[in-house]
Amino acid sequence: MTAQQQPTPTAVRARGLSLHGKRGVVYGPVDLDIEAGELAVVHGPQGGGRSSLLLTLAGRMKPDAGADLLVLGEPLPRCRRAVQRRAAIAGFAGIDDLDGSVTVGVLVRERLAWLAPWYRRVPRVTQATFERLAGPVYGPRPVPRVDSVVWDLDEVDVMLLRLALATLQAPELVVVDDVDQVHDSVRRQLVWSRLEALTGAGTTVVASVASLDEVRRFTWTRAPRQVFLATGPHATAELAAPDSVSAATPAHAR
Repeated sequence: MTAQQQPTPTAVRARGLSLHGKRGVVYGPVDLDIEAGELAVVHGPQGGGRSSLLLTLAGRMKPDAGADLLVLGEPLPRCRRAVQRRAAIAGFAGIDDLDGSVTVGVLVRERLAWLAPWYRRVPRVTQATFERLAGPVYGPRPVPRVDSVVWDLDEVDVMLLRLALATLQAPELVVVDDVDQVHDSVRRQLVWSRLEALTGAGTTVVASVASLDEVRRFTWTRAPRQVFLATGPHATAELAAPDSVSAATPAHAR
């Protein structure tokens, strides 16, 4: 068998993946396969377990015991640190929120310093450096000026900046929460297109939204895999593509 005929590696493989908290089921059970370099879209209402599922895949949360979960070839939760080094997160409220009072350059420098060895001094980030680092995320959209204050950026640039900061560690997997925090659907198309571009470069992307018809309403180079975390109309057959996954989640779940 030639290299071109080799099957695509699996980035995420989950069987019976679930998480319970004090109030009951958070998500699951979920059976899931995501190929390396694929875009997967997780649908679910607020409180439906989307964020928790993504954080679990990125090695930031521990699922219930007994789940079979393999991410980037590493078993979770046993190899959480290995996955955390290879997976990045973006868009999570309370985790990667941006300080609106500082400049883009300051945020980038802080992130680079966090990733660098403790003894290495990270210089001030120039516009040319930022354009080189953030170019794969922004694509044809002009990157913000490094002296721009974050609260002056629009919601698309804020989302792309969070994504650019996440990709500075050169991750193999990126999980992106709440893509519909970019409220305007026309502008959200740009975000989806940039997430697709990352997969084209070989990065696996798992992103979450609340809207049920998200995939139908946008244009794709390759139709993404869909995962539905809800009961009732959220998991009906007409919403699910042949390669989608539906997982029941009680209404009280977080």
